[in-house]
Amino acid sequence: MRAAWMAGEALSRVGDRISTFKLTPGSHGKFDVIVDGKVVAEHKHLPDAHLFPDLQDLLTAIAERTGEALPGHHH
Repeated sequence: MRAAWMAGEALSRVGDRISTFKLTPGSHGKFDVIVDGKVVAEHKHLPDAHLFPDLQDLLTAIAERTGEALPGHHH
């Protein structure tokens, strides 16, 4: 569910900058966010915790790869 929420948020905010967006579920809710072939965010499973990527970090990674500022931000 978290991956779908993050995908929806990213697409609604910066979808016009993304040429391809693919959401592929993994085992135990694990997911990676890949931009231009590079993992920019991931849901990690540790022995005692689940670490989810931060939405702002994801949006920043997309902006860095597209060369554009995030809405409301300037270069």
